[in-house]
Amino acid sequence: MDRIAEWKEFSQRMEEYIENTTVEKYTKDGVDLMAITGTPAICVWNIIRYAWRIWNNNMKLYDIEKIAHYAAIAWKLSEGKIIKTREDEKVPLKVLSTRKIAEC
Repeated sequence: MDRIAEWKEFSQRMEEYIENTTVEKYTKDGVDLMAITGTPAICVWNIIRYAWRIWNNNMKLYDIEKIAHYAAIAWKLSEGKIIKTREDEKVPLKVLSTRKIAEC
């Protein structure tokens, strides 16, 4: 296992995915819609959402790429620091156990 070589391959794949799939979809008038949220909490929620879908055998094309991309955005928004989620951003755990999230 060559983790550096694998990371380089994955990184190249992510660059292609982001350029070809997300830039146009999530950019309006030159503004990145995820960046304006100012909080990584939305990204973390989406990571959970897509991971939950995979866990429940409902994986769709690009779900792993979406998880990786949201992780990168969360890292950038957090500036590499520990995230402290505001109380109004938290979702009760019981919501995570419903089928609704698996159907996202």
